[in-house]
Amino acid sequence: MFIKDLHLVNFRNLKIEKLQFKKGLNVLQGANGQGKSNILEAIYHLCLGKSFRTVKESDMVCWDKPYYFLQGNVFFQNRIFKVEVGYEVYKSRKVTKINGRLLQKDDNFNFCPVVFFVPEDLDLIRRGPEERRNFLDREIGQISFFYRDCLQRYKRALRQKNRLLKLNRMQKKINREIIAPWNKQITYFGSRILQQRARLLSIWGKLASRNFTHLFETEKDDLLLTLEYNPGIFIKTEFIDTLKEIEKEMEIQIEKAEKEEAEKGFSLVGIHKDDFTFLIGGKETRRFASHGQQRSAIISLKAAQIQFYSRNYERPIFILDDIFSELDEKRRKQCFSLFQEAQQIFITVSLNESFKNIFLEYDRPFSLFTVNEGMVEILKEKI
Repeated sequence: MFIKDLHLVNFRNLKIEKLQFKKGLNVLQGANGQGKSNILEAIYHLCLGKSFRTVKESDMVCWDKPYYFLQGNVFFQNRIFKVEVGYEVYKSRKVTKINGRLLQKDDNFNFCPVVFFVPEDLDLIRRGPEERRNFLDREIGQISFFYRDCLQRYKRALRQKNRLLKLNRMQKKINREIIAPWNKQITYFGSRILQQRARLLSIWGKLASRNFTHLFETEKDDLLLTLEYNPGIFIKTEFIDTLKEIEKEMEIQIEKAEKEEAEKGFSLVGIHKDDFTFLIGGKETRRFASHGQQRSAIISLKAAQIQFYSRNYERPIFILDDIFSELDEKRRKQCFSLFQEAQQIFITVSLNESFKNIFLEYDRPFSLFTVNEGMVEILKEKI
């Protein structure tokens, strides 16, 4: 998968730009605040129909302008798709077209796979379980419509159950009959979500562990990276591959929590309580790892996603924002070697960063752009 070109109008600080991209490496160089990250956001938006920075469409409109517009040609599954996305401020209306066909609100708009790294991704380690659940939902949802559908139905059932539990708490009674149908849906859809999360985390974890070992050039046990899945129900590892066993355990544990849920007025058991933990040498990364080790753990996970998508679906687009700012040249080269399975890479670098030794040795098509006050100019190309 790759993007051939991008036309931007009034997107953030980019007033009018038409850009042509290489299938290999595309480097955006410039000082902070000039618009490099805005180009990455536009690329992500074009592929997935949403921003990785905000949920408000109006935030992406250039100051004092009535709309933004994005257009690009995306090569995906051996086909070219012309994608157009626009938003009108005064009407609060977003319009998306693919090959000229207007997409409705419920239509599936999801070119995949796309992997991205931004400095805020360190929150995966540093912040709470919700951050990590959102990561799983976003990344697995890219490749599985079934997962997205199950998640949507699970969230609806959970909302209804919590509403009834809150009502029952206020009325100081337990009405099992009206809650039972929602528990059934929570069990059915939750078991399928749990199974997919466990499967993908296992695969990504093994790849990430190898990547982390590559970065630190050691196989010592005290530097072994692992991803540990902590589901919202207790389930033995050997039962993860059996849906009936997951459903059975979930039913039992929901039933056991019935009284406590009634007292508290919300659901206590289910995949909405899931989490996963980064461990280095068996110790929790959030508490014991250095800043550099935490960053390397995230890079290793992102590289694992690239490798997984490339080997099982399609070679992905990789978007990297400010990844090299805190790494020395040796570690930069090691990181870059992990990204080679991506079909197309977009990366930002500052004006002062030394990158030539890494990028100019790259043996695939290469383009260098400079970004200054929302204006983009191509400086160098290698075909």
